[in-house]
Amino acid sequence: MHWLIEHFNKARHTRTGFDCGKPPLTGFLHNFMTQYEKKNFGRTYVAVRSGETQMLGYYTLATSELSLEDLSESEAKKLPHHPVPVVLLARLAADQTVHGQGLGKALLNDALRRVLQVSEHVGIHAVVVDAIDDDAAKFYQKYGFTALPDQPHKLLLPLSSIPGDTHD
Repeated sequence: MHWLIEHFNKARHTRTGFDCGKPPLTGFLHNFMTQYEKKNFGRTYVAVRSGETQMLGYYTLATSELSLEDLSESEAKKLPHHPVPVVLLARLAADQTVHGQGLGKALLNDALRRVLQVSEHVGIHAVVVDAIDDDAAKFYQKYGFTALPDQPHKLLLPLSSIPGDTHD
């Protein structure tokens, strides 16, 4: 399936009817996404079919940091004793009508590509995600993310682990 993934544009993209089956993720899209964009709290990218406007999936990226105490001892000892700059993959969801069609993977790959591009201009050590549940955590683990100690739903992927040719 060919997806077009682009920065959200309120005038161009239709979110009515979007439902990923997870109320917090669906609710963010309908109630808070525009405000996050206006206030520069995050950037949301949406998936549509070529030539269509109905949103079928989305993800949001934001800046964040981790304390060294959040990391495993072996990871923390390799880093300077400062907060760790990361990009937060704040949300990632696909509409229920396209579950199982590879859109989640396409959205994740697109997000990782964008993070790599940003890392050419800004220091970033890793991508972090707060998985909404066990199934989401398993999804991210399939792509190399590892859970932080004592936080099974907070997962990290060091930039050095992202393939430079991330693709669908």
